[in-house]
Amino acid sequence: MFNIKDYGAVGDGSTLDSHAIQIAIDAAGGAGGGTVYIPEGKYLCGTMHMRSNVHVWLDKGATILGSKDHTDFDPYEDNPSNALYQDRSHSYFHHSLFHADGANDIAITGYGKIDMQSAWEDLEFTEFGDGEEKGVKWCRGAKAIAFKECTNVVIRDLVIRHVTDLAVYVAGCENVTISGLNIFTHVDGISPDSCKNVTISDCIVDSGDDAIVPKCSYTLGRFKAMENLTISNCTCRSSASAIKFGTESNSAYINTTVTGCTVYDTGLEGIFIMTSDGARVEGLSISNVTLKNVAQPIAIIVTDRARGPEGTKVGSISNVAISNVIITGPYWDEVVETMAQNSADYYSNSLTKPFIPMPIFISGLEDSVIRNLSLSNVIFDAPGGGREEDRSVFIPEVRTEYPMVLSYASVAPAYGMYARFVDGLRLYNVAFSTVKPDAREPIVLERVTGYKMV
Repeated sequence: MFNIKDYGAVGDGSTLDSHAIQIAIDAAGGAGGGTVYIPEGKYLCGTMHMRSNVHVWLDKGATILGSKDHTDFDPYEDNPSNALYQDRSHSYFHHSLFHADGANDIAITGYGKIDMQSAWEDLEFTEFGDGEEKGVKWCRGAKAIAFKECTNVVIRDLVIRHVTDLAVYVAGCENVTISGLNIFTHVDGISPDSCKNVTISDCIVDSGDDAIVPKCSYTLGRFKAMENLTISNCTCRSSASAIKFGTESNSAYINTTVTGCTVYDTGLEGIFIMTSDGARVEGLSISNVTLKNVAQPIAIIVTDRARGPEGTKVGSISNVAISNVIITGPYWDEVVETMAQNSADYYSNSLTKPFIPMPIFISGLEDSVIRNLSLSNVIFDAPGGGREEDRSVFIPEVRTEYPMVLSYASVAPAYGMYARFVDGLRLYNVAFSTVKPDAREPIVLERVTGYKMV
């Protein structure tokens, strides 16, 4: 065991200890592997690099404080080609508390805490992207954990607080276990991207942006599917979306299970399945989920934003089963309390946005029909309140706009389910009701074939 105190760590909360901890990590890696022990104390840190066969273990009472000085973290790396096709948070890895690239058999576990201290930055990326992205100021800070193309990864039983970029980001990794995390963060919580064989279980995530966000982006500079993913027994609250596939969706989601999860007090989508940048979504099971006070409880959409290499074609969604789902209130009346997603929000006294309820929302495209979708044993007690004139609301096609339910409309012609461009929609034991009286129909279908309701 490699005790960081033996390598000069102080643990007083003000001395920068990342150098001493890095020496301990390097010593463990140089010895062929081992456990780096972080005892009780407060350790102020910048970037630390994981080494293969190293397990960092935080004891009870150990807190790693992310430095508020962004120069204590590694600078953002050059990523000129990959960064064209996903946002900045998913284009950079080096500017993080714990970073690894190409390592194997690494773990960060224990009973301690990582606190990034809500440290916002005010940087300008003058050469990043094109169009409206170019020269836009970037106020997000360092990630807590960012691993790229690693194998055999374990992140377990940590408390993670106040991260101003992605809390946990793993991209291109294989054999990943993320379990028992308790996250309260300003931006996204857990973000697996283009990984294989991933389990996320028994986590509590409270996020200002999306809570658990699988992606299949182009950040690796090549296409790689998000494959064999299981999300189970997690509790999520989000000012945005709780469990969301995307928006970066360049490759494929293959063999995915979400089960036993609870979503509550969420301002946008609860369970959100999408392809917007050419991805193929196939073989996805959602089961045993409860959603309480969620504005847009379930959404499944195909758009054609095509943010990818030249020649990117429209994606597809097929073979999706949703079962044993309960959607209830009580619902917020008009506004949702949000968490700061940027420095302007953080220093503001007003952190609310409209709460806009929508039905289960399903929308393919004429040239990419959603195929083989079933919903069974679903109870949806919707907010209601729809007016007679809402029955004739037109839902426009959304093809290139930002992929979210509210890009289509802020009211729908149905209170329970709206679906279009679907082939093979089957509803078994699905019950819709409303809290308030509603003049709309429970279900509205447009351009749906192979429909069956039992």
